[in-house]
Amino acid sequence: MYKILILAYLVGQDPTTTMTTFEMEKQFSSMEECKKELLIEDPMHGTYEVMREFIEDSDFKFDWLAAGCKNDETGDEYILEPAYPKGKPKELIGLEIIPGLRT
Repeated sequence: MYKILILAYLVGQDPTTTMTTFEMEKQFSSMEECKKELLIEDPMHGTYEVMREFIEDSDFKFDWLAAGCKNDETGDEYILEPAYPKGKPKELIGLEIIPGLRT
């Protein structure tokens, strides 16, 4: 089974000490099915729907660093990183995040 994982940090905090991996409840039978869900765009906000829902559900306390689909049995994974069209948040400037969505 494939699942969606989101690597996130507390907004305004040091990402290296507050980053946490969240696992979404829904599971998928294939990588294609998982990626399809992960990559659905919210046309009104120009963002990915899954990440937008995650951020809203956390009351805007968390922001995502990477997200992806992963199968724990095979190790197969797909990773998506934010583009930051308005520029990186100040707490991320100079910080290289290497996702590795390991749980």
